[in-house]
Amino acid sequence: MLVAMFLLTGMFAIAKHLTNTLPIMEVASFRFSMSLLFYLPWLFKSGLGALKTERHFAHFWRSFFGCTSLACGVYAVHHLLLADAQVLTFTIPLWSILLAAFVLRERIRLDRTIATIVGFAGVIIVVQPQGGIELASAVALLAAILASCAITTMKHLTKTEPSNRIVFYFLLWGTIIIGIPAAFDWVWPTLGELLWLLGLGFVGSTGQYCLTRAYAAGDMTLIAPLDFIRIIIAGLYGYLLFSEVPGVSSFVGAAVIMLACGYIVRKEALLRQNKG
Repeated sequence: MLVAMFLLTGMFAIAKHLTNTLPIMEVASFRFSMSLLFYLPWLFKSGLGALKTERHFAHFWRSFFGCTSLACGVYAVHHLLLADAQVLTFTIPLWSILLAAFVLRERIRLDRTIATIVGFAGVIIVVQPQGGIELASAVALLAAILASCAITTMKHLTKTEPSNRIVFYFLLWGTIIIGIPAAFDWVWPTLGELLWLLGLGFVGSTGQYCLTRAYAAGDMTLIAPLDFIRIIIAGLYGYLLFSEVPGVSSFVGAAVIMLACGYIVRKEALLRQNKG
């Protein structure tokens, strides 16, 4: 999980660099198509039998949620500080609770309700809405909602599907879904940009594989808190690569969000342990 965080945060750093000269949807499209190339040797070695599955719809929806979340994430890192964009994705546990309450009609306990309110207070501190929320911040929050759906679908897939198959279908469907809108605003990359795009694909596919293996090997409530190290990694990348220095409000908001989400995840782990 820690390796996945370094790689996937690095992927967004590369994407932020590339969106200075290439369209956002094109960069997102290359994330999938280039990553798919790195998985072709595995397919040649394992054969088409490795792709046999009875869960095509689950693979499609996992990829749909994942690739739309990625596209929103690339848009967010292009318009926001890298660290701020990553902080807003920490709200995944908060959105999961709201979705469970309003969509699945699940009962929300008082302590989780308070933690959720505190977490969204942290979001307000980071976003600092003045006359309305900034579009890029709203898109970053949408990326978190879509990511929570993708992670839940992926967790269910790991019960019956091997990691390589999950990642391959994720990349295959993602190439198709994102490739269609990218074709309408296409700019041919230079040789230097193409090398960066290759790096984007390699880092992204390797990070996705590590993430899938992490969720397959450990309980979600144990793995999820390690996601918080992304704020440190994003701040480091942002400072070293883009000379970005987040403001005090970003640090305060990040701390509030992490405390709220950490409490929710930890509380859920204790409840499951007691039930077991």
